[in-house]
Amino acid sequence: MKFNCVLLAASMVAAAPSPKHDHEDRHAIKRDVDVVTVVEYVGADDGNGFDVKTSTKAQPSSVATSTRKTLQPSSSSSSSSSSSNGGSGSFKDGTIPCSQFPNVDNVVAVDWVGLGGWASVMNFDGSYGQSCSDGLYCSYACKPGYSKTQWPSEQPSDGKAIGGLLCKNGYLYRTNTNADSLCQQDIQSANAKNTLGKSVALCRTDYPGSENMVVPTVVDAGSSQPMSVIDSDSYYQWQGKKTSAQYYVNNAGVSKEQGCVWGDAASGNGNYAPLIFGSGKSNGVTYLSITKNPNSNSAANFNVKIEGADGADVGGTCVYENGQFSSGSDGCTVAVKSGVANFIFY
Repeated sequence: MKFNCVLLAASMVAAAPSPKHDHEDRHAIKRDVDVVTVVEYVGADDGNGFDVKTSTKAQPSSVATSTRKTLQPSSSSSSSSSSSNGGSGSFKDGTIPCSQFPNVDNVVAVDWVGLGGWASVMNFDGSYGQSCSDGLYCSYACKPGYSKTQWPSEQPSDGKAIGGLLCKNGYLYRTNTNADSLCQQDIQSANAKNTLGKSVALCRTDYPGSENMVVPTVVDAGSSQPMSVIDSDSYYQWQGKKTSAQYYVNNAGVSKEQGCVWGDAASGNGNYAPLIFGSGKSNGVTYLSITKNPNSNSAANFNVKIEGADGADVGGTCVYENGQFSSGSDGCTVAVKSGVANFIFY
């Protein structure tokens, strides 16, 4: 049996605006270079495991959008994929004021972003707001191992992505009424495990939405946290293309407040963090990747590898050690055919 799956990750690599700029200004600068990372998984079910190829291509870009485009998600329908399978509480439309961040199951406020707990606030045209107010889409973070369920089925025609709740007449409304809860539990096939003496802040991009890298998974020293492995076959799709979760991985010891933000080259945090993790499942196989962040010229201050837990069936090898990948390239990927795999920091 032959399996092919292509996931695209477009990354804006021009210098990011300084964190002292306000939220809207950060997204108004034209990026001149668009780096497209194409990860192709080719598997032959012949006992030899999975041959995983990773390549990075630079392409000219005339896109005047904002953030790093992560594994490209969908600006078409796909809302039906979000029926919630995690979280017990149902969200009631029109009951919570837009001025109040919703205190509901599995939703996490990201107060350090400066938007009243929201991950981003956007107009339908892709422009940015400063607070959740009428006519705007207010996107939110979910706790580790969960993904948001809310985005409108109608998306901007120019390829921008919109997600979150809609503020209408002063109150919050779901944009995907097929989902009762705001966060759904992801596939439980990957964890991040930290054997270091310091915590590591993994910052997932807000997608569909602004793609701000502000959704935190903090793995404390000696602990583990679930990774978000989304079902790429049924989750949000961008122009018909499958997507997966993507994380910027900061150096050990960087807090979520320091790292889950738009950073700069001097800090080495946020969109300048040294590594990017990817995770998604398609056709019954979980794909997990570690890649070098093209924005960063620095090695991480830790080693990390993807390793199967007891009983897992994992194809491929992925190790980042002393600033180098086992693959000899700028990244590596494994295919988890059954069981659970761990991103192990050491």
